[in-house]
Amino acid sequence: MQSKYSIKDLEQLSGIRAHTIRAWEQRYGLLQPHRTDTNIRYYVEEHLKKILNIAVLVKSGMRISKVSEMSTEEIRAAVIDAGRYQGNYESQINAFKIAMLEFDEYLFDSVFNKCLIQFGTEETLSKILGKFIQEIGLLWQAGAINVSHEHFISSLVKLKLYSIIDQTIIPQGNAERGTYVLYLPSEELHELGLLYLYYYLKKSGYKVIYLGQSVPMEYLKDVSKKTKVEQFVSVFTTKPHNEEMDVYFQKLGEMFDDENYRFFFTGMQFHNYDLDQKPEIIEVAPDIEALKKSFVDSH
Repeated sequence: MQSKYSIKDLEQLSGIRAHTIRAWEQRYGLLQPHRTDTNIRYYVEEHLKKILNIAVLVKSGMRISKVSEMSTEEIRAAVIDAGRYQGNYESQINAFKIAMLEFDEYLFDSVFNKCLIQFGTEETLSKILGKFIQEIGLLWQAGAINVSHEHFISSLVKLKLYSIIDQTIIPQGNAERGTYVLYLPSEELHELGLLYLYYYLKKSGYKVIYLGQSVPMEYLKDVSKKTKVEQFVSVFTTKPHNEEMDVYFQKLGEMFDDENYRFFFTGMQFHNYDLDQKPEIIEVAPDIEALKKSFVDSH
């Protein structure tokens, strides 16, 4: 079943204001929305792809009048030529969205590699890929992407992050700065945010024990006993469910009842959770960027 979008959805996903999209429709005929039996306008995936492409070019400085005269192939070629978008991170992020929606590995690689050349690894990760990772979660919540989209783009991003992490050397003299265990709770498979944090912890001089997806709580205790590590990091994207959070935290507090333990969490599952109920050993950041900053700047 094809996804349907309102004009407000297109605005949120592309960054182009709804009244601007309407003006482009009327003046240039760029989009022809469908209508329901009750005459309500709606858009489909092809419209979303097109407005994302247009947003990339317009935000890079191209006039909409020129874009309106370009063929689909010409627009696509211009989007792939992402190296000329000077400092406009939203253009690169939108190009990644297009690659995801079209299952286009070539486009993703092209934009990513040009970002590395133009901005460097640090800026590419912090200003572009990190934001894109967060937007994947928003797209998933909004129903704008399905499981196949999410799996496809996640696999590509994982490969990039693993490669960057593997090439990252702990700064000389910082090897004993501290160690963190990184894990995802049982049934949680959304790994991108955790890998993103892995890179920054390693780059900042911390040792990382990376356990990855779907780790039962009792395994954490076993790892801690064997390694003497008392600091844990996790990202809750879809698990535990909201009604299961209290039980999870209660068990965590009982299993790790020493005040020296610390758990650093973030993720969408905390957005509607009452943080007053969590044990004192747990610290929750509003988002991945805030958690990253706390490690890099404070710990």
